Amino acid sequence: MKLENKLSGIFKDKKFTTDTLWLISSQGILIISGFLVNLIIGYQFGAATLGVFNQVLGFYLILSTFFSLGINNSLIQKISTGDTQSHPVIFSSNFAITTFSTLLFSGAVLFISKYSPTVFSSPELAFGVFISTLSLPLFNWNKNFMAYATGIRNQKLFANIRSLRWLVIIGFITFASLNSIDSHWLYFSFLVSELVIFALCLLSFSKLFTVNFKFSDLKNNLSFGLKSFTAEVFSILNDKLDLIIIGYLISNTEVGVYSFFIFFAKSLYIFPGILQQNINPLIGKHWNSNTMDELYITLKNIRNVNVAIILIQAVGILIFYKVLTDFYKPEFAGSLGYLALSMAGIIPFALISWGGSILVMTGKLKENIIRTFLVLVFSILSTLVLTFGFGMMGAVGAVAINGIFYFLMLYGFVKSVTGIRLV
Repeated sequence: MKLENKLSGIFKDKKFTTDTLWLISSQGILIISGFLVNLIIGYQFGAATLGVFNQVLGFYLILSTFFSLGINNSLIQKISTGDTQSHPVIFSSNFAITTFSTLLFSGAVLFISKYSPTVFSSPELAFGVFISTLSLPLFNWNKNFMAYATGIRNQKLFANIRSLRWLVIIGFITFASLNSIDSHWLYFSFLVSELVIFALCLLSFSKLFTVNFKFSDLKNNLSFGLKSFTAEVFSILNDKLDLIIIGYLISNTEVGVYSFFIFFAKSLYIFPGILQQNINPLIGKHWNSNTMDELYITLKNIRNVNVAIILIQAVGILIFYKVLTDFYKPEFAGSLGYLALSMAGIIPFALISWGGSILVMTGKLKENIIRTFLVLVFSILSTLVLTFGFGMMGAVGAVAINGIFYFLMLYGFVKSVTGIRLV
C-alpha cells in the first residue's frame, strides 16, 4: 500500500487532520529550537557548557514531573469525558493541587541546590538547577493549561503554547550568545519563557477559575493523578535520567558530546509523540463508550504511517549529522558511530512509542506502573554498569539495549492487557 493511501485512511477525520498538522508544526519548531540550542551553546560556549545545560534541562523536566503529581493526566482524562459545565470545577481543583505541590517541592530543591551543592555532579550544575527551579511553579501551572487544551481537543492552542515556549528560549539563548553574556544567564531562559506563557494563559483561561469545588473533588483528582503519576515519573526518568547518571561518571565535555548526538537520535520519538498527543483523548473516549472497532481502524492506519515516517527520518538524520559534524567543532568529530549505534535501539521503540499512554487512557494504571517500573530499573542498571565499565561507548550501548527492552515491555503489556496490537 502506498504511503499516500495510508495517510488518507488516518486523516479522513478533518478534526484529526487539522490537529495533527498543528502538532506537527509545533514539533517542527521544537526540533529546530532544540537543534539551535545545542548548536549555539556547543559552538559558542563549548561541549562542557552544553553538557551542563542539558543536565540542567534533564533535572528541570524530571522535577516538574515529580511536582505535578500526575495532575495533567487527571485533567486530560476528566475534561475529555466530562461535560462543559463541570470544567471550571475540574480545572480549578487540579490547579489548586498543582499550586500546593509545586511551591512546596520547589522550595526544597532551591534549599538543597543553594546550601548542599555537593549533591550534584558539579558546582555549575548546582547553580543551573537553582536558577531553573525558580520557574518550575510557572511551568507546572502552564502544563495545567496545556492539559486542559488537550482535554477539549484544542490541539491548536496546545501547539501554540509549546511553540511559544521554545521560541522564547531560543531567542533568549541567541541574544546571550550574540552579546557574549556569561553562560550562567542561559538558565534564565526557562523563567522568561514561562512568565510569558503564564501571562497569556491567564488572559485566555481566566473564566476557568472558581473556588466552588469540594474536598472530594481534590481527593478524586489527586487519586487519579497519583495512580498515573508513578508511570509518568518513570517515563520521564527513562528519557532524561541517562544524562544525569553519566554526568557523575564521565566528564562534562563527554556529556556535552553525548547530549548533542542523542538529541538527534531521540528526535525519532517526535512524530510518534505527535500521534500519541492527538489520540490520547480518542482512546479514552472509545474505550469508555466501547466503540473499539472505530479505534482499531484508526490505530491500524497510525501504525502504517508511523513506520514509513520513522524509517525515512532515520536515514535523513544520519546523512544530515555526517555533513554537520564534518564542518562543526572538533570536539564533536567522530560521533557519527555513536549516533548510529544509539539509533539501532531507538528505532524499534519509536515504531510503537505512540502507544505509550494506551494503558493510562484505558484505565489500566496498575499495569502501566509495573511496565514503566521494570523499564526504569533496567535502564538505570544498564546505564550505570555500562558507563562505569566502558565510558562513553558504554553509555551509548545502554541506549541501544534500553530501546529494545522498552519495545518488548510496551508491546507485551499493551497486547496482553488491552488486546491492542502495536505492531
